[in-house]
Amino acid sequence: MATSNITFIKDIDPVNSDFTIKVKVLKLWMLNSKFNENEKYSIEMILLDEQGSLIQANVFQNLFYKFEKSLREGSVYEFTTLSVAKHNPHPKSTIFSDLPNKITFIRETELKESLNFPKNVFGLSFVDFQKINSKVIPTQRSVDVIGVVVSRTTIIPSQKKDKQRIHLELKNLDGVLLKVTLWGHFANKVSDYLDTHNTDDCVVIIVQFAKINDYKGISVLQVTMMSQLSSSTLILMKSNTLEKSWLAKDNESSQLSGTISLIRTKHVSLNDDFLKNNEVKTIYKSKEPVQVEEFIIVGTIIGIRQDKPWCYQSCPDCHVKAVEIPDCNEDVKLYKCTNVECNNSTKVPIPRYMIPVCVQDDSASTILTMFDREAYGLLGISAKDLAEKHTRLGFSLGIYPPELNFLKNKHLAFKVSVTKYNVRFQNSVYTISRVTEEKQIIESLERKLLQLQDSVSHSDENVTPSTGNILTPTSFENVKSTSMNLTRKFEEVYDVEQYSNSSSTKALRLSTGTGEGIKLLIPKVEKSQDKHFLKHFLL
Repeated sequence: MATSNITFIKDIDPVNSDFTIKVKVLKLWMLNSKFNENEKYSIEMILLDEQGSLIQANVFQNLFYKFEKSLREGSVYEFTTLSVAKHNPHPKSTIFSDLPNKITFIRETELKESLNFPKNVFGLSFVDFQKINSKVIPTQRSVDVIGVVVSRTTIIPSQKKDKQRIHLELKNLDGVLLKVTLWGHFANKVSDYLDTHNTDDCVVIIVQFAKINDYKGISVLQVTMMSQLSSSTLILMKSNTLEKSWLAKDNESSQLSGTISLIRTKHVSLNDDFLKNNEVKTIYKSKEPVQVEEFIIVGTIIGIRQDKPWCYQSCPDCHVKAVEIPDCNEDVKLYKCTNVECNNSTKVPIPRYMIPVCVQDDSASTILTMFDREAYGLLGISAKDLAEKHTRLGFSLGIYPPELNFLKNKHLAFKVSVTKYNVRFQNSVYTISRVTEEKQIIESLERKLLQLQDSVSHSDENVTPSTGNILTPTSFENVKSTSMNLTRKFEEVYDVEQYSNSSSTKALRLSTGTGEGIKLLIPKVEKSQDKHFLKHFLL
């Protein structure tokens, strides 16, 4: 690759793709598909140039073969021929840069690794503690802070390593205090450092790409590996060695790489997903799975089918179904992941929702499968916590918890996915990929359905059917020619993302409990930016 003149991030022209940037990959993570958490959607990066400017970049799945093995967090590259896209993040996504654009790799993009990059450029933009405490910082903006540790708790243990935490209080030069919670290996690192150093030492902490959480009206800085689409960088040092350590220390060795949350990210807004991008259908029109597709239905949950499980045991690593290993010599049960790419064994599988809900509109009723993310959003309690509560009361997981009745009588809009499995086996138990309770969206969808009904003539002597559900000769032959081995075992075709209806002869048994509503706890997340604190600590 012939290197042309280097363009700085702030000077990038969206009209011209023929430019070269020299940047350090400050952070790199994989973004999973919103439809399949085991499928990689894109490689996301935060890039830093020699002037300290940041920009977000991505590589989409179709170009993984070209770039995935070459890109490494902490490495420096020269990239040539890039596309500049508008940066339009989801409302819940983290914003790492103030620039209106982002970089997208294209097939013509070339890269060359470089070793020449200033060691004292970090892309830090320190935020005033008072701005965090007074909640004036934009909610999506990540924050960088620097402060002296003035108080701490002991580490709070958890069975999960990423749930261990420690609470700190930091103070800046103005004497303003800031509450900080560190999670996972960040908590362990800080705890170990403070335990092994003299209490008279003044310990300074620098945090990059942190998030702000509103906890009971108090702003608390969260340093967590589980923050959606963000990782945090934490650097510890004694204040009397701050200048030497900060300016001379290799940035790559001083950064801790976090991991990415397995919660899927929705890039499409609710309005676009439900009102623009997908067709709305009645339940009756969606009964026959002719092709792989997604569509919207509006209906009311009238019950829960109770001859099917409400949860499944999942692998803690990849979230796919884990099955108990028979005749195991272990003292406790051992579960094995059914994902061949994972093949993990665990003694502690995680229960996840897989609720078969009966949804009804004025045309028909159907069974849809509601998985973990959507169920958690509506119930306000995780399947793991609900299962633990249920077993403490002496009930088996085969008995439906009364808390699930909170779903009944909810009038919702559902985004439904029809898979290859549904088409092949003519199985109409579809997966709910997204759900919303927003009144305006539901009313807009219902108006669309009324318009569709008005376009169809119905009378005792004349019924003009819609063409939306008619099989053409070609589609009929496609369905007819599909191989259907209906004698296969349920376990052989079972997929947690494509819940199957294994019995077509038994009547559906629906829950009849009423259950009380559960208050939803919706955490408020805030983000932000600012500068110029480091120089005061260097005086």
